[in-house]
Amino acid sequence: MKQVAPAPVPECDFSWTGFYIGGNIGYGWGDGDVDFNPLPDAATFGFLNPQTLNTDPAGVIGGGQIGFNWQLGKWFVIGAEADFQGTDMQGDEREVGFDGFNAVPTNPDRFLAANERIQWLGTVRGRVGIAPFCRMLIYGTGGLAYGNVDYSAQTNFGTTFFHGSSYPVDFTETETGWCAGGGIEYALTHHWTIRAEYLHYDLGDESRTAVQHPVNFGNAINYNFNADGNIVRGALNYKF
Repeated sequence: MKQVAPAPVPECDFSWTGFYIGGNIGYGWGDGDVDFNPLPDAATFGFLNPQTLNTDPAGVIGGGQIGFNWQLGKWFVIGAEADFQGTDMQGDEREVGFDGFNAVPTNPDRFLAANERIQWLGTVRGRVGIAPFCRMLIYGTGGLAYGNVDYSAQTNFGTTFFHGSSYPVDFTETETGWCAGGGIEYALTHHWTIRAEYLHYDLGDESRTAVQHPVNFGNAINYNFNADGNIVRGALNYKF
């Protein structure tokens, strides 16, 4: 009998081309530096050195994503993705009994305080990757980042100094900036994929100036808030 050779096994039975939707969960940590700058200058202000507190917000982050991939030939994959997630990333720092520039207040209850909280974060990114194996994708990604951030800071000279003078600010802003990172994704089936991803985001700076409260003697403090950080997360996608 004439033997028939078996059909050759295809090199790869999976393509990354197509739309997908999914969910993600991970952890984020940030560089929430807050600069305290006495005005009109440190020497005139007299009781505060220019200095920085590090709020460093951190916490769980999770949400969803939607995107499209297009596989070009055997190796090359390009695509676009948008995601949105809520967070409990928050951090604060408090310094008690700070010294001044050329004078030291004697009241013991003086303090500096700063807080930063990221309520939600989203990105719109391009993706470029290679598929070194049939169902594995290694990619880089970058694009727009946006998020809603709560900021607050206070310089308090205590109950016995200048009628308990303080310099508070408290506000919320929706920020825009950029993000970049990369990841690795694996196709479990023709429809389900899993991934691990790292992103760095930078939402820029915000500044506010606070005058003396409750009695204004003419001095002020400018606060400059920085909002950038990092995310590591896992995701599960369904590919159509």
